[in-house]
Amino acid sequence: MSGFIIKAQTQGGAYVTKPLRESYEELVADLADSFNLIPASVTLFSKHNGTQLWVHMGSKGDLDVVLAEAAEYGSHVVNIEVSGVSAVRGLDAAGCLAATAATVSQLTYLWWLMSVASVSLYREVEVASVLILACSIHLGSLIFVLDDETANNHPFRQWVRPLLKRSLLLLLGPFSSDVLPLASCGLWGCDAPLRFKTREAIVGGGLWTMVLQDGVMLSVLFALHLSPDESNQLPLAPIPMACLYATLASLALNAPRRLAHYLVSSCEAAYRQREELAEEAQIGVFASNKMAAREKLDTPQSRPVLGTCAMPPSSIGGESPAVPQALSTAPSKAAVAGGGAKRAAPSAAKLKPQAGGNKSMM
Repeated sequence: MSGFIIKAQTQGGAYVTKPLRESYEELVADLADSFNLIPASVTLFSKHNGTQLWVHMGSKGDLDVVLAEAAEYGSHVVNIEVSGVSAVRGLDAAGCLAATAATVSQLTYLWWLMSVASVSLYREVEVASVLILACSIHLGSLIFVLDDETANNHPFRQWVRPLLKRSLLLLLGPFSSDVLPLASCGLWGCDAPLRFKTREAIVGGGLWTMVLQDGVMLSVLFALHLSPDESNQLPLAPIPMACLYATLASLALNAPRRLAHYLVSSCEAAYRQREELAEEAQIGVFASNKMAAREKLDTPQSRPVLGTCAMPPSSIGGESPAVPQALSTAPSKAAVAGGGAKRAAPSAAKLKPQAGGNKSMM
């Protein structure tokens, strides 16, 4: 702790007072947790003691300046205004509840077709097959994501450890694919630490299941109850009417949200793929340049051979190298003779007796 007290407030009027940490990242995390904000979206403003103006504080250096100014004025309280994006996702909760209501109404409508209404066997099999397939996809995707998050997300493993939470998730699993986004929406104590990429994959991937389930059910409702052909039209009883309204509400609420998540995820995946291709191309160019430089260093022209003289530049063009004159011309006979005489003279001098030597012997 730094010894200072922060008084943080939001534009909505909420405020909190707590000790100030020395690290700016810890301060952002504490305030995001206190006001239930997304940490990456938190923006801080500090109140200047002299001018009473709000000054942006976005780094560790700004925090140090604010603390130094507070110490200069003899104050131990730092006023901070916090703004950011709320971590509460009410749309996820509303989408999950709407999808669950639509699935329950569609199952009730199937029961109505099989027990009350007189329709062909083809329609009954069609509706039953679509609902069984959709519920199986919902439950299977939930089990797969639960297993993945439990294995790779330790905070989520701790959160889902009680058997009651896991049982509630599996109980709601067949009715909607947004069970886990509902568990992490932040409402009604649903604070599951779900990873961001997992939530994006769940919301965007449920687009095709929603199109299959709701699209087929709307087509069946239109063909049986709203068709212009009055001979085959069934009365719009309360159960078919409830199914129609619940399906339309779920489609109107979830279709834009799922489509937006799907498009954003597709664009991000394409951008990441282009980045990987660019990095691979850059690595390939660097490797080829390095190999070319190494081959240039290994050529015979750039590496002299031990025991031989370096080749002149004129030999590269195909001309014969110039041989030094001392090596190409043979020695003349006079030079050989002169050299022999010079070499023979010392031996003759050795054989000739010296006069001084005879006198000394006498």
